Amino acid sequence: MKPNKKSYFRLGITIFSSLAVTILFFFLILRFQEISSYIGFILSAIQPVVIGMVFAYLLCPVAKFLERQCRRIKILTHAARLISVLLTILLAFGVLGMFCALILPQLVDSVRSLVEDLPHLLEVQLTRLSTYLESDSEAADTVMQMITSMETSLMSWIKTNLFATVSTVASSVLSIGSALVNLVVSVIVTIYLLLEREHYIAQCRKLFYAVSRNKRFNCVVMETMHQVNQIFSGFISGKLLDSLIVGIICFVCLTILQMPYALLVSVIVGVTNIIPMFGPFIGAIPSAFLVLLVSPTKCLIFLIFIIILQQLDGNIIGPRILGNSTGLSALYVTVAMLLFGKLMGFLGMIVGVPLFATLYYIVKRMAEYSLRKQEMPISTQEYEIDTAEQESIEKTEEAVKKEQAAKTESKEKNKI
Repeated sequence: MKPNKKSYFRLGITIFSSLAVTILFFFLILRFQEISSYIGFILSAIQPVVIGMVFAYLLCPVAKFLERQCRRIKILTHAARLISVLLTILLAFGVLGMFCALILPQLVDSVRSLVEDLPHLLEVQLTRLSTYLESDSEAADTVMQMITSMETSLMSWIKTNLFATVSTVASSVLSIGSALVNLVVSVIVTIYLLLEREHYIAQCRKLFYAVSRNKRFNCVVMETMHQVNQIFSGFISGKLLDSLIVGIICFVCLTILQMPYALLVSVIVGVTNIIPMFGPFIGAIPSAFLVLLVSPTKCLIFLIFIIILQQLDGNIIGPRILGNSTGLSALYVTVAMLLFGKLMGFLGMIVGVPLFATLYYIVKRMAEYSLRKQEMPISTQEYEIDTAEQESIEKTEEAVKKEQAAKTESKEKNKI
């Protein structure tokens, strides 16, 4: 059978596409820094739009809930969408304003008192340490020189770099300028997206259907996007609520235990709790250092409390709020945090788990589709080998080896 023109045409298109993709790949590698700078410039230009999209995504569940409540009131039925969006924006600004009015001043006072008391606290700890090292004068001198050097470096950094950084950030925030413009644009984008969320989603779906004509592929992609939305929305909203509860519990308990810097430590523990698995321990390290400067005994009590709080969050609070929103085991969560944390820093440690869960779901769907085509089971349990089956396989392999050895011996005897 002679190949027709269509087959030659398809072959040519395939070869051309492969060459184009290869050239593009090497071009991206060679021009990676320039391309990344261009991408950074574009992202900085559309930063308010991106922030508005993130805000809209985070506030969408609240807006939907308020809209359902407004539709129950007959007077507000026709304007339920507008009223719910405005209430959502006001609620978000109210929470932010409450934080700035109630918590932020106390945090500033805690940091200021910490900076003022730090030299005295370090001196007290140095005095305690020197009493333990009096028996060995040489070791005491060496340790004291090291600690004095570290103290001098720390205090100089606090007086120069830290205050300079804080003053720079404060001046940039207070100077408003572009930050205020970005904030206003972000709020406007958020309002538009919340008001017309179904319309914009429909436009994206329409554009996708126009580009892709495979109905089965379209259904799979739409189902995957729905699952991705469930993973991200469930994880992010649940983790924020979980961290808020952990921070409140931490503040109440530390206040009862009369721990120093209770509010500052609670904010650190609550914020770092957003990081899956290791968050409470990451926040406990600087917090324990702050408490240690005041009292080693209270530091020990604080560490015991953090362990109890982590167990309470990991076994009761977290599962109740998050459930199995990602579907990942502890091993996959650890891999996701290490991988995306290395690639994206602190942000990667937060969003790495839902991103990895998305990739895991896509690979799982592809594997299940391939197994169905081969008429093979898709359940993982079907591919597990129990102990009895493993022993049977090993016995069969030993029998085969003995049989082969016997055949080899018989052939050698026949030759002789």
